[in-house]
Amino acid sequence: MKTIKGFCFLAVLAVAAACNQPAKQQETTKTDTTATAKPAETQVAADTSNTSDVLKAYIALKDEFIKSDAAGIKTAATDLETKLSGIKGCTETATVAHQITTAADIKAQRDAFLVLSKDVIALVKGAKLKSAPIYVDFCPMADGGKGGYWLSATKPIVNPYFPEHMKECGTVKEQIN
Repeated sequence: MKTIKGFCFLAVLAVAAACNQPAKQQETTKTDTTATAKPAETQVAADTSNTSDVLKAYIALKDEFIKSDAAGIKTAATDLETKLSGIKGCTETATVAHQITTAADIKAQRDAFLVLSKDVIALVKGAKLKSAPIYVDFCPMADGGKGGYWLSATKPIVNPYFPEHMKECGTVKEQIN
């Protein structure tokens, strides 16, 4: 029983940490999850479900970047922002998604997507979803040569940062699941 409580506690903390939750809110999470085992298990299940929804919305956003459709990107980012808002501790990540919706051009949208991708990758890794494989891809040319990561549901590289000129630039760095 202690092992189950410990696992639930760690899973909730991993999800909260993935969204850069402030320390004060993490302490609240600790208090809430140690009170009884049943609510903690329910919270983990809810966060996993919400994280799955975030992943689906993120993949839809990434696909709009591949199309270079600024209007489609704004719509998908709005959906992702809503999904992120449903996960406790993900307000900063939701704010980054909102920045994509208000960006003046696609370059600014892609710059925000770089930051968003790091947060969503951490969230998905922490949730340990039981789904089809998810790939963490990397393009060394993104972000002015600093490189950029993104998640993909398929193994072949389709680069959301340079879909017009370097669509296949990048490598699979990791497989989640």
